[in-house]
This record gives sequence, C-alpha cells and structure tokens, in this order.
Amino acid sequence: MTDTGPGAQETPAPLPAETSPAPARLPRPWYIRAFRLTIGQALRLLGLSTLAGFFILAFDFSPAGATFDAGGAFTAIIHRALTALGWALESFWKPALAGLLVVVPIWAVWRLATLPFRK
Repeated sequence: MTDTGPGAQETPAPLPAETSPAPARLPRPWYIRAFRLTIGQALRLLGLSTLAGFFILAFDFSPAGATFDAGGAFTAIIHRALTALGWALESFWKPALAGLLVVVPIWAVWRLATLPFRK
C-alpha cells in the first residue's frame, strides 16, 4: 500500500537525458560521392589498370586486325606472354599507363552509373 498523504515523499520521475542536437551533415557534392577513393581502392584500380595494360601491350592488340590463325595463336600467345613478362619487369610504368587509359574511363562510367544507389 502506498502512502499518498500530505507527508508522503514523491520520487521524481527520471529526467530525460539531455542530448544536444546532432549537427546536420551537409550533403556531399555528386563528384565527391562518385569519385572518392580510399587508398586501398586506388591501389586496386592501379593494379587492375596495370594488368589490363600488360595484356593490351603484350598481345599487340589491334582492333583493325581482321585475320586470325587459330593454330599459330596458341604458340604466339605463349611466346609473347614470356617476352612481355620480361619486358614488364623492366618497365612497369608502360603497362600501368596503357591500362589506365582503358580502365579509368570504364571505372568512371561505372561510378557515375551507380551514383544514385550510394549514400
């Protein structure tokens, strides 16, 4: 039984915790949301570009070439891959640059296409 008379002490209701309003975050511009990279993402992009450039330069890719010999293609691929591997060990920057010319535009289009789905 509780005492509700004039001499009864009331326990005060707990006060709500005082919280300061969180500062409003300004929305980031679209170009920051689209092209912002972490260090790891930038290194992966550079590695993918180097790998793509290695194959572009190693196999002497030419979209204008219409002839294809299936029999000689396999031996040519093996020979060129070994030659290109030695060449790539000597000069890293050439495949990286050639790959960047292909990979970065594809990456930029992908980032712009997926921009509406990111925060």
